[in-house]
Amino acid sequence: MEKTKAHPHIIGVAAGMTAGFVYAICAAAIIIWPTQALNFFNNWFHGIDLTKIARPMQLTFSNFIIGFLGIVLTFYFIGLIYSLIYNICYSHCKKNGVDLGRS
Repeated sequence: MEKTKAHPHIIGVAAGMTAGFVYAICAAAIIIWPTQALNFFNNWFHGIDLTKIARPMQLTFSNFIIGFLGIVLTFYFIGLIYSLIYNICYSHCKKNGVDLGRS
């Protein structure tokens, strides 16, 4: 398989959609299983007890939409920047004769 340059917009959209999907699943988990979800995410943060800073909050539709759009746009730009940097590295290696066909 020949390696090619990345398409920034496509990678940005894929990253944004992935983050949006994960955000929606997380929001559903918080609504359905608030204690278990908090305990699950508490295990991700080494040395930080999220139960001490968590506050009871009703997840409203507007809060969900604002958070959803925020994470989708953030990850779109992360994907965009990643692919732009990837393309710079790809061009540099190709120009310097690096074999890009190897994994």
